[in-house]
Amino acid sequence: MLKTIAMLVFWLVQVSALLVLVVPFSAGYIGLWAVSHFLRAIGLTLAFHRYFAHRAFQMNRAARFFWTFVGTAAMQKGPLWWAGHHVNHHRFADREGDPHSPMVSGVYYAHIGWFLNDAKHNVIEASNPVIRDFSKAPEIVWLDRFFFVPPIMLAAAMYLAGGMPWLVWGFCLPTVTLAHATFAINTVNHLFGSRRFETIDESRNNIITALFAAGEGWHNNHHRYQRAARNGFYWWEFDPTWYTIRLMQGLGLAWDVQPVPARIYAEARASRARRVRRTAPSVLEPGPIGLELAEDAE
Repeated sequence: MLKTIAMLVFWLVQVSALLVLVVPFSAGYIGLWAVSHFLRAIGLTLAFHRYFAHRAFQMNRAARFFWTFVGTAAMQKGPLWWAGHHVNHHRFADREGDPHSPMVSGVYYAHIGWFLNDAKHNVIEASNPVIRDFSKAPEIVWLDRFFFVPPIMLAAAMYLAGGMPWLVWGFCLPTVTLAHATFAINTVNHLFGSRRFETIDESRNNIITALFAAGEGWHNNHHRYQRAARNGFYWWEFDPTWYTIRLMQGLGLAWDVQPVPARIYAEARASRARRVRRTAPSVLEPGPIGLELAEDAE
């Protein structure tokens, strides 16, 4: 019964995004959408992903609760559930056991199906490191159990602040765009994009998903070195979550921030050199020379 209700609520929110076609419009509503989408996107990737799943940095308890609350308001279930599944994704990436691989289970299942209605991935095993290490923090366990509270609070706040237009532009539409930006990392980023590193899975870098998922689209980078606090390994790879972590570090709110090791940058340069050699034009059969971005380590 609860599962059916959860599925119904999910699809109602998906459909509610269409209300942007009928509610009043002003340019300011685009800004409202952007703040709601990207702030919660950073909450998801900063807290759920880079902190809980990968221990890419440390932060104090107050900062952890703030960003976890913001991430939970994205309406993508609880932080321990989310991060625990992500650990399993890396453990079995694009192999049997991966909860959301388009290679294993198809695009629809990897994008939405696993999230909605598969009992196989409904409970995280007690041995999962996320459960093992964070299930003793009462405020995090509370958010994981009552994950529906932050989205309801956000929706109510939007309605009270500006009626239906604010509810639609500040909650309904950005919740849907953020959901699919996150889900696209599981599907699009294992099907389309570039591969800087030869990983054992099909992870790919994709600038479009990086833009909408707050830096998560540099997925091949991430699969090559999961511990780094940044997914965009180079300055030109847009990663607002990394910029937020750096700001927190400067303010003393984050520490033990894990860098990308020099050996990974060296591997990237070697990989680029191999690609250049493979695409070098023949003297006998001249062809166009592709332009490559310099990949010098910062």
